[in-house]
Amino acid sequence: MKNIQTPQIPQTPKAPYILVVDDMPANVQLLLRMLTDRGYNPRAVLSGELALESARADPPELILLDINMPQMNGFEVCQQLKSDPALRDIPVIFISAMHEVDEKVKAFAVGGVDYVTKPFELNEISARVEVHLKLRALQRELSEHNEQLEFQVVQRTRELTKAYERMHELNRLKDDFFSMISHEMRTPAGGVLGFGELLISLCPESDDRTLFADMFTKSAKRMLKLLDDVVLLIDLEARTPQSGKPLRVVDLLVLVQGVLPELTITVDQSAELDASVIQGHEPHLKSSLATLVLLATFFSKNRAAAHLVGTVDATRIGLRIELDNLQMSNAQADDYFVIGSSARSSSRAETMGLAPVVAHQIITATGGELKLVKLTSSTGYLEVSFPKHTVSALSAGVNA
Repeated sequence: MKNIQTPQIPQTPKAPYILVVDDMPANVQLLLRMLTDRGYNPRAVLSGELALESARADPPELILLDINMPQMNGFEVCQQLKSDPALRDIPVIFISAMHEVDEKVKAFAVGGVDYVTKPFELNEISARVEVHLKLRALQRELSEHNEQLEFQVVQRTRELTKAYERMHELNRLKDDFFSMISHEMRTPAGGVLGFGELLISLCPESDDRTLFADMFTKSAKRMLKLLDDVVLLIDLEARTPQSGKPLRVVDLLVLVQGVLPELTITVDQSAELDASVIQGHEPHLKSSLATLVLLATFFSKNRAAAHLVGTVDATRIGLRIELDNLQMSNAQADDYFVIGSSARSSSRAETMGLAPVVAHQIITATGGELKLVKLTSSTGYLEVSFPKHTVSALSAGVNA
């Protein structure tokens, strides 16, 4: 047997409740009749005290309020209404026999929304009542809309906070995992590498043994360097971008020369370059600059030397290395430092692994910029730049 659904009868909108306040019964009767005829639900009281009691007991949609009443006049009634948070938004239309401008100004000053003089025209009062009831309805809709928006903002903020906390926790777990993996892999890696060296040492001297030993050594260094790069990335993420200390560019290049003793590193220096410093973590910057110098040699015909040209302008310090053996396209050069770059994994510097990516992230984290630029079929340049500081300015900041 099918369920028989009872049709829903549409509800008739509730007639707006209007409170009439006047000590003259004749005026009250006239207003009540007019408002009732126009579909409103009017009620009346004959004093200001009763008006406040009635409004607190059952707040109306609108109040028609006489000014000249004994004990408590209309101005006093309106002031008390506006001081009550539950009643302050009720629109008040003053009705008075007073025509003076000062009285009208005072009516608006105490919170009235309109002013009608006696003797009044019923059509005029009806029109003003209708306008202010519509305004009241629009204000409520706007208030409800704002409350809904505020609720949605609060909910969204909570969701974003939870998502951020979750992301932060996942990043921490990721960092902990990679840190553990990089450290834990060193033990078995050391065993494998040691066993490999032992096997090679047991082989008789031959050209093949020399070749395989060289391949093994290069692979071992590359694997250990990859583990070092993972640890360096984790350490970099744990630091704030502004952490570190002021460092002279020329002093950093001296440290880079110590890291790469097999290379001849020369620099075009100037007094302005000597007086300029950058802000950062010394081990990170030394490692990244050493990586860039070594990277440049892979794209140069002279693999044993690197020549750096220093540039200083009003805001930045730059170091450029000219390249004369850059065999890649413009697009490949643009994406070279992206972690998933196929150009890097198939380039002459493929053996450097993730080191160029790590160097790029270090430089970016300190406010610097790193780019590989293609010029002609085989030439280009590698350039790194940092925000410029002066020795005196940073010294003052450190001392402060």
